[in-house]
Amino acid sequence: MMEAMVYSGEFIDFIVATAGLWVLFGAALCGLLLFGYVADEEAKGRRLMWLEEPIATEPTPVRLEKVELRKAA
Repeated sequence: MMEAMVYSGEFIDFIVATAGLWVLFGAALCGLLLFGYVADEEAKGRRLMWLEEPIATEPTPVRLEKVELRKAA
């Protein structure tokens, strides 16, 4: 009975590790396909606008007005 518990734990660990490896391979393949698509579009002369957009834009200037500070009672 104890051997079955040990072997079942080892088997489940193997399945989880194998599934995780397949997920990582799938994510890498999707990344390669995306970069290939972008390269093909740029080779045709079409640029993808979402690639050229800056990540963080500068804030718009705020009008500074003189603010009077009120004293608390």
